[in-house]
Amino acid sequence: MDTHTGALTWLAQGAASNLLDRLVDRALDGSPLSPVWPRPPKTAAGTVEITVRHHVTTKGRTPVILTLQEDGSRTGTVFSFVLGHTARISVPGGHYFGAAMIVDPLRRTRSGPTLQGIGWSRLTVAARQTSPFLIPVQRATAPVLLQLGLRKADGTPLFRV
Repeated sequence: MDTHTGALTWLAQGAASNLLDRLVDRALDGSPLSPVWPRPPKTAAGTVEITVRHHVTTKGRTPVILTLQEDGSRTGTVFSFVLGHTARISVPGGHYFGAAMIVDPLRRTRSGPTLQGIGWSRLTVAARQTSPFLIPVQRATAPVLLQLGLRKADGTPLFRV
């Protein structure tokens, strides 16, 4: 399994346990605290400014669920913010992989939330510097979701597209 498949599968497993609903609510309500990297840095910290670019223009506040993981790690940290905003996170210097999912909170069905877009990108964070990080997001399709492992235990897609 390659790195991006692992990151997205890890996120999907968390989403299956209502994590996605909580993250969408937090993005829409506004997080009172700045996002924080969960572990103490082994190297000097740098700041990453994360922006998600999506081709669809949206009205109102559209939540973005972001996972950021260090290269070689099988787990990551999940953040939520609103499309069009920039997330600033202090992380240890090093190599990272970020994945973003844009969710439509108004089109939730029994089969799950509607995923508007999905994308990923690699990033190198320099110690004691600010690194811009753009994640280009493309329209989500059922074959892409299934290929990435974003499915429920019964094999159906985790999201509606």
